[in-house]
Amino acid sequence: MRAVVYQGARQVSVENVDDPTIEAPTDVVARVRLSSICGSDLYLYRGEAGDLAIPGRTSLGHELAGEVVEVGSNVSRFRVGDRITVPYSISCGTCFFCRAGQTAHCETTGKAIYGFGVGFGDMGGTQAEYVRIPLADAHAEPVPESITDEQALFLSCNLPAAVHAVSEVPLTGSSSVAVLGCGPTGLLAVQLLLRRGPAQLIALDEDPARLQQAEKLGAHPVSTSDGDPVEAVKELTSGRGVDAVVEFVGRGPAFTTAVGITRPGGTISGGGVYLEQDHPVSLFTMYLNNLRIQLNGFSNARTALWDALRLIETSAVDPTALVTHRLPLGDAAEAYRLFDTHDDGALKQVLQVP
Repeated sequence: MRAVVYQGARQVSVENVDDPTIEAPTDVVARVRLSSICGSDLYLYRGEAGDLAIPGRTSLGHELAGEVVEVGSNVSRFRVGDRITVPYSISCGTCFFCRAGQTAHCETTGKAIYGFGVGFGDMGGTQAEYVRIPLADAHAEPVPESITDEQALFLSCNLPAAVHAVSEVPLTGSSSVAVLGCGPTGLLAVQLLLRRGPAQLIALDEDPARLQQAEKLGAHPVSTSDGDPVEAVKELTSGRGVDAVVEFVGRGPAFTTAVGITRPGGTISGGGVYLEQDHPVSLFTMYLNNLRIQLNGFSNARTALWDALRLIETSAVDPTALVTHRLPLGDAAEAYRLFDTHDDGALKQVLQVP
Protein backbone atom coordinates (compact mmCIF):
# COMPACT_ATOMS: atom_id res chain seq x y z
CA MET A 1 0.00 0.00 0.00
CA ARG A 2 0.98 3.67 -0.19
CA ALA A 3 1.70 5.70 2.92
CA VAL A 4 3.14 9.11 3.82
CA VAL A 5 6.63 8.54 5.23
CA TYR A 6 8.88 10.99 7.08
CA GLN A 7 12.20 11.45 5.26
CA GLY A 8 13.85 14.19 7.33
CA ALA A 9 13.15 17.77 8.35
CA ARG A 10 10.45 19.21 6.06
CA GLN A 11 10.64 16.17 3.80
CA VAL A 12 7.88 13.60 3.38
CA SER A 13 7.12 11.27 0.51
CA VAL A 14 4.48 8.73 -0.45
CA GLU A 15 6.07 5.29 -0.43
CA ASN A 16 5.02 1.69 -0.91
CA VAL A 17 4.99 -0.08 2.47
CA ASP A 18 3.66 -3.40 3.73
CA ASP A 19 -0.10 -3.73 4.05
CA PRO A 20 -1.30 -3.90 7.67
CA THR A 21 -2.73 -7.22 8.84
CA ILE A 22 -4.69 -8.54 11.81
CA GLU A 23 -2.07 -9.09 14.53
CA ALA A 24 -4.42 -9.75 17.46
CA PRO A 25 -8.03 -10.97 17.62
CA THR A 26 -9.09 -7.53 18.89
CA ASP A 27 -7.78 -5.75 15.75
CA VAL A 28 -9.55 -4.47 12.70
CA VAL A 29 -7.99 -3.26 9.47
CA ALA A 30 -9.59 -0.25 7.82
CA ARG A 31 -9.34 1.23 4.36
CA VAL A 32 -8.62 4.92 4.73
CA ARG A 33 -11.11 7.08 2.87
CA LEU A 34 -9.89 10.41 4.25
CA SER A 35 -7.07 11.52 6.49
CA SER A 36 -5.82 14.99 7.41
CA ILE A 37 -2.85 16.87 8.81
CA CYS A 38 -2.87 18.01 12.43
CA GLY A 39 -0.77 20.77 13.95
CA SER A 40 1.05 18.18 16.05
CA ASP A 41 2.16 16.42 12.84
CA LEU A 42 4.20 19.54 12.09
CA TYR A 43 6.53 18.80 15.02
CA LEU A 44 7.56 15.60 13.26
CA TYR A 45 7.55 17.22 9.82
CA ARG A 46 9.84 20.03 10.96
CA GLY A 47 12.25 17.64 12.64
CA GLU A 48 11.44 19.11 16.06
CA ALA A 49 10.49 15.83 17.73
CA GLY A 50 14.00 14.53 18.37
CA ASP A 51 14.36 10.83 17.63
CA LEU A 52 10.63 10.08 17.60
CA ALA A 53 10.47 9.94 13.81
CA ILE A 54 12.93 7.76 11.90
CA PRO A 55 13.63 8.94 8.34
CA GLY A 56 12.48 6.42 5.77
CA ARG A 57 10.50 4.41 8.33
CA THR A 58 7.98 6.46 10.32
CA SER A 59 4.62 6.76 8.59
CA LEU A 60 2.56 9.77 9.60
CA GLY A 61 -0.97 10.77 10.51
CA HIS A 62 -3.47 10.15 13.29
CA GLU A 63 -6.78 11.42 11.88
CA LEU A 64 -9.07 8.99 10.08
CA ALA A 65 -12.35 8.42 8.34
CA GLY A 66 -12.31 4.88 7.03
CA GLU A 67 -14.12 1.67 6.21
CA VAL A 68 -13.57 -1.68 7.91
CA VAL A 69 -12.15 -4.31 5.54
CA GLU A 70 -10.99 -7.02 7.97
CA VAL A 71 -12.15 -7.95 11.48
CA GLY A 72 -10.38 -9.89 14.23
CA SER A 73 -12.13 -12.91 15.73
CA ASN A 74 -12.83 -11.20 19.09
CA VAL A 75 -14.27 -7.98 17.66
CA SER A 76 -18.01 -7.55 18.21
CA ARG A 77 -18.76 -3.86 17.47
CA PHE A 78 -17.59 -3.78 13.85
CA ARG A 79 -18.32 -5.64 10.64
CA VAL A 80 -16.71 -5.46 7.22
CA GLY A 81 -18.08 -2.40 5.42
CA ASP A 82 -18.72 -0.34 8.56
CA ARG A 83 -17.53 3.26 8.59
CA ILE A 84 -15.02 3.90 11.34
CA THR A 85 -12.97 6.62 13.01
CA VAL A 86 -10.45 6.57 15.85
CA PRO A 87 -9.12 8.89 18.54
CA TYR A 88 -5.47 9.73 17.91
CA SER A 89 -4.27 7.73 20.95
CA ILE A 90 -4.96 4.03 21.38
CA SER A 91 -6.61 2.85 24.59
CA CYS A 92 -7.88 -0.40 26.08
CA GLY A 93 -10.81 0.93 28.10
CA THR A 94 -10.10 -1.26 31.15
CA CYS A 95 -6.78 -0.22 32.75
CA PHE A 96 -6.54 2.17 35.72
CA PHE A 97 -6.10 5.29 33.57
CA CYS A 98 -8.77 4.37 31.01
CA ARG A 99 -11.31 3.78 33.80
CA ALA A 100 -10.35 7.19 35.20
CA GLY A 101 -11.04 8.81 31.81
CA GLN A 102 -7.32 9.39 31.18
CA THR A 103 -7.33 7.34 27.99
CA ALA A 104 -4.25 9.01 26.50
CA HIS A 105 -2.27 7.42 29.36
CA CYS A 106 -3.46 3.85 28.72
CA GLU A 107 -1.21 1.40 30.57
CA THR A 108 -1.98 -1.42 28.16
CA THR A 109 -0.80 0.42 25.05
CA GLY A 110 1.88 2.57 26.69
CA LYS A 111 0.42 5.85 25.38
CA ALA A 112 0.50 4.59 21.79
CA ILE A 113 -0.40 7.10 19.07
CA TYR A 114 -0.96 6.51 15.37
CA GLY A 115 1.89 7.83 13.25
CA PHE A 116 3.87 9.53 16.02
CA GLY A 117 7.05 7.52 15.93
CA VAL A 118 8.98 5.11 18.09
CA GLY A 119 8.36 6.90 21.39
CA PHE A 120 4.60 6.38 21.12
CA GLY A 121 4.17 2.77 20.10
CA ASP A 122 5.76 2.90 16.63
CA MET A 123 2.30 2.60 15.11
CA GLY A 124 1.50 2.96 11.44
CA GLY A 125 -0.01 6.31 10.52
CA THR A 126 -3.42 7.07 9.07
CA GLN A 127 -2.05 9.02 6.09
CA ALA A 128 -2.04 5.78 4.15
CA GLU A 129 -4.32 3.53 2.14
CA TYR A 130 -4.93 1.14 5.06
CA VAL A 131 -4.38 1.17 8.82
CA ARG A 132 -4.44 -1.44 11.58
CA ILE A 133 -6.68 -0.46 14.50
CA PRO A 134 -5.86 -2.32 17.74
CA LEU A 135 -8.37 -2.88 20.55
CA ALA A 136 -11.10 -1.82 18.17
CA ASP A 137 -14.13 -2.48 20.38
CA ALA A 138 -12.82 -0.23 23.17
CA HIS A 139 -10.88 2.28 21.13
CA ALA A 140 -12.55 2.94 17.76
CA GLU A 141 -15.92 4.50 17.03
CA PRO A 142 -18.50 3.64 14.35
CA VAL A 143 -19.35 6.65 12.20
CA PRO A 144 -23.12 7.24 12.16
CA GLU A 145 -24.93 7.90 8.91
CA SER A 146 -25.85 11.35 10.22
CA ILE A 147 -22.34 12.73 9.66
CA THR A 148 -20.01 12.83 6.67
CA ASP A 149 -16.54 11.34 6.36
CA GLU A 150 -15.06 14.82 6.43
CA GLN A 151 -16.87 15.64 9.66
CA ALA A 152 -15.73 12.33 11.14
CA LEU A 153 -12.10 13.31 10.56
CA PHE A 154 -12.43 15.96 13.25
CA LEU A 155 -13.38 13.32 15.84
CA SER A 156 -9.85 11.93 15.88
CA CYS A 157 -8.17 14.94 17.45
CA ASN A 158 -9.22 18.55 16.75
CA LEU A 159 -12.75 18.61 18.13
CA PRO A 160 -12.24 16.33 21.17
CA ALA A 161 -9.12 18.37 22.03
CA ALA A 162 -11.15 21.57 21.89
CA VAL A 163 -13.95 20.01 23.97
CA HIS A 164 -11.43 18.80 26.56
CA ALA A 165 -9.58 22.10 26.88
CA VAL A 166 -12.73 24.23 27.01
CA SER A 167 -14.27 21.96 29.66
CA GLU A 168 -11.54 23.05 32.09
CA VAL A 169 -12.57 26.72 31.85
CA PRO A 170 -15.08 28.06 34.41
CA LEU A 171 -17.30 30.64 32.69
CA THR A 172 -20.29 32.79 33.56
CA GLY A 173 -22.14 35.40 31.57
CA SER A 174 -19.81 38.07 32.95
CA SER A 175 -16.56 36.21 32.18
CA SER A 176 -13.79 37.29 29.85
CA VAL A 177 -11.85 34.56 28.06
CA ALA A 178 -9.05 34.44 25.50
CA VAL A 179 -8.12 31.80 22.93
CA LEU A 180 -4.42 31.88 22.16
CA GLY A 181 -3.69 30.22 18.81
CA CYS A 182 -6.30 30.19 16.03
CA GLY A 183 -5.49 27.04 14.14
CA PRO A 184 -8.28 24.50 13.59
CA THR A 185 -8.52 23.45 17.24
CA GLY A 186 -8.36 27.03 18.47
CA LEU A 187 -11.12 28.13 16.10
CA LEU A 188 -13.27 25.22 17.24
CA ALA A 189 -12.65 26.33 20.82
CA VAL A 190 -13.81 29.84 19.88
CA GLN A 191 -17.09 28.35 18.68
CA LEU A 192 -17.53 26.21 21.79
CA LEU A 193 -16.78 29.10 24.13
CA LEU A 194 -19.19 31.43 22.34
CA ARG A 195 -21.93 28.84 22.91
CA ARG A 196 -21.38 29.35 26.65
CA GLY A 197 -21.99 33.09 26.37
CA PRO A 198 -18.98 34.86 27.89
CA ALA A 199 -19.17 38.63 28.14
CA GLN A 200 -15.92 38.98 26.20
CA LEU A 201 -13.97 36.60 23.96
CA ILE A 202 -10.54 37.62 22.68
CA ALA A 203 -8.62 35.65 20.02
CA LEU A 204 -4.84 35.94 19.65
CA ASP A 205 -2.68 34.77 16.76
CA GLU A 206 0.19 35.99 14.60
CA ASP A 207 -1.55 35.13 11.32
CA PRO A 208 -3.90 37.89 10.05
CA ALA A 209 -6.02 35.44 8.03
CA ARG A 210 -6.63 33.25 11.07
CA LEU A 211 -7.46 36.25 13.20
CA GLN A 212 -9.95 37.32 10.56
CA GLN A 213 -11.66 33.93 10.81
CA ALA A 214 -11.85 34.26 14.59
CA GLU A 215 -13.33 37.74 14.23
CA LYS A 216 -15.99 36.44 11.82
CA LEU A 217 -16.98 33.90 14.46
CA GLY A 218 -17.46 36.67 17.00
CA ALA A 219 -14.12 37.06 18.80
CA HIS A 220 -12.17 40.29 19.28
CA PRO A 221 -8.85 39.84 17.39
CA VAL A 222 -5.45 40.67 18.90
CA SER A 223 -2.24 40.18 16.91
CA THR A 224 0.72 38.58 18.69
CA SER A 225 3.10 39.87 16.02
CA ASP A 226 2.09 43.55 16.07
CA GLY A 227 2.83 45.24 19.38
CA ASP A 228 2.63 43.77 22.87
CA PRO A 229 -0.29 41.30 23.11
CA VAL A 230 -0.21 41.36 26.91
CA GLU A 231 -0.73 45.10 26.99
CA ALA A 232 -3.37 44.87 24.27
CA VAL A 233 -5.40 42.34 26.27
CA LYS A 234 -5.06 44.33 29.47
CA GLU A 235 -6.33 47.43 27.69
CA LEU A 236 -9.43 45.44 26.75
CA THR A 237 -9.96 44.18 30.31
CA SER A 238 -9.59 47.30 32.48
CA GLY A 239 -5.96 46.46 33.14
CA ARG A 240 -6.74 43.16 34.87
CA GLY A 241 -6.36 40.46 32.23
CA VAL A 242 -8.92 37.82 31.26
CA ASP A 243 -10.60 35.37 33.60
CA ALA A 244 -9.41 32.41 31.55
CA VAL A 245 -7.10 31.53 28.66
CA VAL A 246 -7.33 28.49 26.40
CA GLU A 247 -3.92 28.04 24.78
CA PHE A 248 -3.42 26.07 21.54
CA VAL A 249 0.03 27.16 20.31
CA GLY A 250 2.14 24.71 22.30
CA ARG A 251 5.25 26.88 22.50
CA GLY A 252 7.04 28.31 25.51
CA PRO A 253 6.62 31.97 24.50
CA ALA A 254 2.88 31.41 24.02
CA PHE A 255 2.63 29.97 27.53
CA THR A 256 4.45 33.04 28.85
CA THR A 257 1.88 35.20 27.04
CA ALA A 258 -0.94 33.15 28.56
CA VAL A 259 0.45 33.79 32.05
CA GLY A 260 0.77 37.50 31.25
CA ILE A 261 -2.82 37.97 30.08
CA THR A 262 -4.54 35.99 32.86
CA ARG A 263 -5.89 37.99 35.79
CA PRO A 264 -5.07 37.03 39.40
CA GLY A 265 -7.21 34.02 40.32
CA GLY A 266 -7.70 33.12 36.66
CA THR A 267 -7.40 29.85 34.76
CA ILE A 268 -5.07 28.70 31.99
CA SER A 269 -6.21 25.62 30.07
CA GLY A 270 -3.33 24.54 27.88
CA GLY A 271 -4.42 22.57 24.82
CA GLY A 272 -1.19 22.99 22.86
CA VAL A 273 1.39 20.24 22.34
CA TYR A 274 4.55 21.08 24.27
CA LEU A 275 7.67 19.23 23.11
CA GLU A 276 10.14 21.77 24.51
CA GLN A 277 12.12 20.36 27.42
CA ASP A 278 13.12 23.71 28.89
CA HIS A 279 11.50 27.13 28.90
CA PRO A 280 11.91 29.80 31.56
CA VAL A 281 8.67 30.66 33.33
CA SER A 282 8.12 32.83 36.38
CA LEU A 283 6.90 30.59 39.16
CA PHE A 284 6.70 33.72 41.30
CA THR A 285 4.22 35.33 38.90
CA MET A 286 2.04 32.22 38.81
CA TYR A 287 2.23 31.93 42.61
CA LEU A 288 1.57 35.61 43.24
CA ASN A 289 -1.40 35.63 40.86
CA ASN A 290 -2.97 32.42 42.24
CA LEU A 291 -3.23 30.97 38.73
CA ARG A 292 -4.99 27.68 38.09
CA ILE A 293 -3.14 25.84 35.30
CA GLN A 294 -4.39 22.69 33.59
CA LEU A 295 -2.37 21.35 30.64
CA ASN A 296 -4.48 19.24 28.30
CA GLY A 297 -2.38 19.03 25.12
CA PHE A 298 -2.01 15.27 25.58
CA SER A 299 -5.76 15.16 25.31
CA ASN A 300 -7.99 12.27 26.38
CA ALA A 301 -9.71 12.23 23.01
CA ARG A 302 -11.51 8.92 23.54
CA THR A 303 -13.24 10.36 26.61
CA ALA A 304 -14.29 13.55 24.82
CA LEU A 305 -15.23 11.89 21.52
CA TRP A 306 -18.91 11.32 22.29
CA ASP A 307 -19.47 14.94 23.25
CA ALA A 308 -17.67 15.96 20.06
CA LEU A 309 -19.86 13.64 18.00
CA ARG A 310 -23.05 15.08 19.51
CA LEU A 311 -21.90 18.61 18.68
CA ILE A 312 -21.59 17.63 15.02
CA GLU A 313 -24.82 15.61 14.94
CA THR A 314 -26.81 18.51 16.40
CA SER A 315 -25.16 21.03 14.04
CA ALA A 316 -23.79 22.95 17.02
CA VAL A 317 -20.51 23.09 15.11
CA ASP A 318 -19.55 22.17 11.56
CA PRO A 319 -15.79 21.66 11.58
CA THR A 320 -15.63 21.14 7.82
CA ALA A 321 -15.92 24.91 7.40
CA LEU A 322 -12.27 24.98 8.50
CA VAL A 323 -11.07 22.82 5.59
CA THR A 324 -9.14 24.96 3.13
CA HIS A 325 -7.49 22.34 0.93
CA ARG A 326 -8.46 18.88 -0.30
CA LEU A 327 -5.62 17.02 -1.99
CA PRO A 328 -5.01 13.43 -3.08
CA LEU A 329 -2.74 11.29 -0.90
CA GLY A 330 -0.06 11.49 -3.56
CA ASP A 331 0.19 15.26 -2.99
CA ALA A 332 0.94 14.91 0.73
CA ALA A 333 4.27 16.73 0.44
CA GLU A 334 2.49 19.80 -0.96
CA ALA A 335 -0.21 19.55 1.71
CA TYR A 336 2.45 19.58 4.44
CA ARG A 337 4.24 22.51 2.82
CA LEU A 338 1.05 24.53 2.67
CA PHE A 339 0.20 23.86 6.31
CA ASP A 340 3.74 24.61 7.46
CA THR A 341 3.97 27.94 5.62
CA HIS A 342 0.29 29.01 5.80
CA ASP A 343 0.52 29.66 2.05
CA ASP A 344 -2.78 30.18 0.22
CA GLY A 345 -4.60 30.64 3.53
CA ALA A 346 -3.87 27.05 4.53
CA LEU A 347 -5.70 26.05 7.71
CA LYS A 348 -6.82 22.41 7.41
CA GLN A 349 -5.62 19.98 4.75
CA VAL A 350 -7.64 16.86 3.95
CA LEU A 351 -5.93 13.98 2.16
CA GLN A 352 -8.25 12.01 -0.10
CA VAL A 353 -7.46 8.33 -0.58
CA PRO A 354 -8.93 6.82 -3.75
